[in-house]
Amino acid sequence: MLRIIRSFPPLGWVLIIIVLLIGCTSSTTTENPRPVSIAEINALKLESSPDLEALQRALGHSIEYYERLPTDQRFQYGSFGYSPEEMIASHQHFLRILDLPEVERLEKLQQNFLWFESLNEKNQAFFTGYYEPLLKGSLNESEKFPVPLYGVPSDLVTVNLRNFNEKYGNGILRGKIVDQKFVKYDDRDEISYQNSLQGRATPLAWVNNDIELFFLQIQGSGVIELPNEVLYRVNYADQNGHPYRAIGKILLGEIPREKMSLKALKEYLYDHPERVQEILNYNPSYTFFRHIPGDGPLGNIEVPLTPERSIAMDHRLVPKGGLVFYETNLPSEISPSEEILQRFAVVQDTGGAIRGHGRADIFWGRGTPAEKIAGPMKENGRIFLLVARKEVLNAESGISTTVAKK
Repeated sequence: MLRIIRSFPPLGWVLIIIVLLIGCTSSTTTENPRPVSIAEINALKLESSPDLEALQRALGHSIEYYERLPTDQRFQYGSFGYSPEEMIASHQHFLRILDLPEVERLEKLQQNFLWFESLNEKNQAFFTGYYEPLLKGSLNESEKFPVPLYGVPSDLVTVNLRNFNEKYGNGILRGKIVDQKFVKYDDRDEISYQNSLQGRATPLAWVNNDIELFFLQIQGSGVIELPNEVLYRVNYADQNGHPYRAIGKILLGEIPREKMSLKALKEYLYDHPERVQEILNYNPSYTFFRHIPGDGPLGNIEVPLTPERSIAMDHRLVPKGGLVFYETNLPSEISPSEEILQRFAVVQDTGGAIRGHGRADIFWGRGTPAEKIAGPMKENGRIFLLVARKEVLNAESGISTTVAKK
């Protein structure tokens, strides 16, 4: 849910992508992805030796998601609508194909699946990365850990405008009731520097400074390492309703655009402590968290994310939990030879800055190693949506398939 501070729960999170840091500068298309011919698929260099364990785990999580859904829900691929049962069967068919010898596997992927290329306005795809931060913290306030990480305030009110009139679509407003009036909720300055939530929100944990909390909020989830070395995982729960404003915009005079990155922003903030409050307050949006036990972090379909195998795309346009194949380059800072990355993955997250087709955010895992890849990642490439053909599912499992027009 990175991703702005994510306005799509959970986000699994919100992101350290450059689009979030300096803002989006180009528009995107909302057209359907382009059907791909078998000849085009044949020309692709598909992943020949996939990491089966990680891929199987990610697909299994998507299957768990589909098992929770009502049977009448549909996932659209071109003119074809797929039920949750069909999406499960498609994933299971793909998993069986993975066990085949390479030549036969590639042949089945070409013949048994529909492929759609998701393209942006430049007829390609754009990739960024995100990760799960690891912070030092405590469940108790102390001189070392003075900054609260808040749960959802008791007086935060969420209004779905569709409940009042369908013309408002899926518009959401967040605020609070004051003197029987619905007003804006507290902004970042009021929460962080005026302590306005005292008595209205309970801190889940305490961290060492506002900078680390800010970037945790951008990611949307993370892990707090407590003094006893126990890991305490938090995930996006809600936000204050204020719009996201990219702090990188006001630092373009200090940091060249081509050098703008999470690392550069953090270094600037730590080198200029006198400006931290001013810069962070430029973004009035503020994320609230929830504690989640067990594996994580969770994406917007409420399943744990798998490094390199879980990606975020526009949930309004791309089927949640669906299979994709992507190819792009690793950042030059990580791989000077511009190593090509080719992976099958699953769409298990979204984000406020992930808009339109041909836009993807790759989850890289937890902590500093993942941050080093995710931070500088701003790469072009290609991404394809895959789903098993209806006739294949019908022949294999006897599922009664139907065609659904948008």
